[in-house]
Amino acid sequence: MEAFFLDLRPAIEEAVRHAMEKIRREAGDEHIYSAALVTDSGCTTLFLAVNTEEALARRDQEDRTPERLAELLEYYPREVVDQVAAGSFSLNRYVPDEWGWSDGTDSGLDQVSRRLCDREEQLSGGEEDTCDEEQLLETVMCAFETLRAEGVFGPEVLCFVSMSDDERAEEIEDNSAQRLNTPEQYGQFQGWMKLFYG
Repeated sequence: MEAFFLDLRPAIEEAVRHAMEKIRREAGDEHIYSAALVTDSGCTTLFLAVNTEEALARRDQEDRTPERLAELLEYYPREVVDQVAAGSFSLNRYVPDEWGWSDGTDSGLDQVSRRLCDREEQLSGGEEDTCDEEQLLETVMCAFETLRAEGVFGPEVLCFVSMSDDERAEEIEDNSAQRLNTPEQYGQFQGWMKLFYG
């Protein structure tokens, strides 16, 4: 692996440790169930998103209003919307953009993002894409594995990597969820993905 990414991994790990301390203080007694490290298709940003069962319940309540259910029918099959209305399916369970907590501004991951952005600027100049997506995703997954082994994320927390606003997000999320979690957790994640993505 390229030296840049080898150096980046401990910075990601340290940034996530600090972010999780802050998030745990803010979340208080709420129960964290999932965490995601999210990049973009240009590989120039990285942020941590975390959610609790309680924050999810509050967000899901908003989806059960008649107006929102009518909107959802434009995007999802009736059977999915009926499950949302009944409270048996959450559209937000594994969607980091809809979650309650993130590392926030001026965090260690902001500094990691600046390093990614600076690298992209240094390497660009030609027309071709300079993002080394594969190395970044591998670096992030290795960092997640280290943090998980340290107990930063408890065994009950489902972890995955995502890429915002990119058609490859589903594949990236699926591969990382399979690698980072128990078979039982991955099975739950897969079941949700099948309903969410259709």
